[in-house]
Amino acid sequence: MHNGFIRQGRILKGPFFLHFCKGEISGIITDDSFEKEMLIQFFRCKNSLVSGDFYYNEQRIAAEDRNNSYRKLISETTSVISGNSQLFESLTIVDNIFIPSFFIKRRKHKKVAARLMEFFDIDIPLHMRVRDLTTFQRLQIEILHAVACHHKLIIVSDINGMLRSKERNKLRQLYERLAQIGYAICQIESLNNISLNTLDRVQVIEKGRGVGSYSRTEIEYSEIARLINADGESSQSELLQKKDARFFDGFKGTVLEAKDICCGHLRRFSLKLSKGEIAEINCRSGIDYIEIKNVFTGRANPASGKFIYEGRVRNLNVLSRAIAKGEIGCVDFADLDNLLFENLSIVENICYPLCLKNTGFFLHKKYRKLAEDYVKKLMPGLNLEKRVKSLTQEQIMQLAFCKWILCKPKLLILFISSPFLKDEPDHVADRLIIELSRYGVPVLILSERYKFESKIIETEYVVHDGVIAKKQ
Repeated sequence: MHNGFIRQGRILKGPFFLHFCKGEISGIITDDSFEKEMLIQFFRCKNSLVSGDFYYNEQRIAAEDRNNSYRKLISETTSVISGNSQLFESLTIVDNIFIPSFFIKRRKHKKVAARLMEFFDIDIPLHMRVRDLTTFQRLQIEILHAVACHHKLIIVSDINGMLRSKERNKLRQLYERLAQIGYAICQIESLNNISLNTLDRVQVIEKGRGVGSYSRTEIEYSEIARLINADGESSQSELLQKKDARFFDGFKGTVLEAKDICCGHLRRFSLKLSKGEIAEINCRSGIDYIEIKNVFTGRANPASGKFIYEGRVRNLNVLSRAIAKGEIGCVDFADLDNLLFENLSIVENICYPLCLKNTGFFLHKKYRKLAEDYVKKLMPGLNLEKRVKSLTQEQIMQLAFCKWILCKPKLLILFISSPFLKDEPDHVADRLIIELSRYGVPVLILSERYKFESKIIETEYVVHDGVIAKKQ
């Protein structure tokens, strides 16, 4: 599509410059949820192409019969897979793969389905019920349906944020296998939910128009962040400058210091956190990660050592008491189900720690409006009317940050186990952490096995076999 304008209802967006090549894995990146939805509906033939040139196999579709022709071509060649599963729960897995069943005789369906799963290295028992499938398994079945329908272009949107790290790796392998046999894969995602290393081509959308199409080697993460939302996003260098421009005052000393903590196989564990500091403890093994996590959450009783909290020597259970009171914020990404309350709205969830500290906070409408405006500024692409249970994994993590930014705890601890660590910087998380740091809130990141990829980390500790060392 060249210079294309798409209409959804009364809204017209464009110009769009989109192209998809055989055997290529591409990404359309936008942080605007409406733009994503508009493109998805276009590829589902529910939106109209008002103007522009449409090409198929390098042949231009004539303008006079463009609407009928392009809709027919898209419906015959394209599958769209989004966060809302299109599988029929009343049908079996095999029937979902081959519906409509004009391509292969029904008696051969089960045999062909088994061969497809073997070829694409998919391990799902054919007798499983659709309602028992995980999000990743549903995605795999929908991809097999696209293959069975001979749809050579597969559009995938708003999926990555729902998957764990291992599932993303398996999905990448599936995409690579599809590309090898001539399929074109396109992911329509926000920048924070896509791994640029897996793409051959990047197409960037900003404010309803295409702003560029690049091969993977032509553009960096920070350049895309600047393109997609110049007002809401900062470049990496601007983020670092913002981190240095802290405006807290008063007590500038050490907020928390651990001295010679011995617990389990941890030996003389020591660290120091100053006001506004951003630090990471990278645990090289799962045992180290669990033991340090248990120390900081009060689930383990250290045999010796002491904590100095806000300049005073405290009992070893000082952290667990401070977490219970909301003085110390605690976010465990492995416990996504308990980060937000499903029976509360997004804004109520964000303000929950603040409500515990200030009784009757929601009696003041002006404060609620301020909270809404603040979240829109931090997360411009989020629809505040969405139900909590419909949020992606990525959005839940970001909202967990937001609620502590509003509350301003004395310390924020992030527990990030290996499945939730990305191999690229998380621009949104960096921005939220810096926001806390600027107000003087120290942020401690506890990572398992792999590092938290970011340039904003000021102090790094490494724990190996129970011994902690500060990186110079």
